Amino acid sequence: MNKIGVFMLFFCLTITHLPSLTNAKHKSKQHHRQHHHRHHHRSPKYVPSGTHAILTVNNFARGGDGGGASECDGKFHPLPQRVVALSTGWYNHGVRCGRMIKIKARNGRSTVAKVVDECDSRRGCKNNIVDASETVWEDLRLNTDDGEVPVSWIML
Repeated sequence: MNKIGVFMLFFCLTITHLPSLTNAKHKSKQHHRQHHHRHHHRSPKYVPSGTHAILTVNNFARGGDGGGASECDGKFHPLPQRVVALSTGWYNHGVRCGRMIKIKARNGRSTVAKVVDECDSRRGCKNNIVDASETVWEDLRLNTDDGEVPVSWIML
């Protein structure tokens, strides 16, 4: 086969396989974006000695700002109940439903609350949230007007 024949063979093979090569590259980028997007919604890793979080306030009563009934038990939780919703990753498909957590504020005060709901990180909740009833805030002697306060929490 002469040089022109080899060149034509190489050219035809390249043209024939080029769409699949570029498509594979596109799929790889698309997979990377999906993979990255999936990690975007992950909560920081739970640390048994104390996981850092941001405490927010929520009204878990019927008609409260929590929306509907809690994910864990389908019920509303009016005051003075000590209840929380955890970010999606920490909620972990309901694994922590009904479990008690201990929340500690930077002022040294702590309290115990029951996990009753998910703070959905796919729908606007940040990934590091412990969304708590006002009673939890009162126990910690924190001002709900602050909106967001750094805390740490552990499973009991």
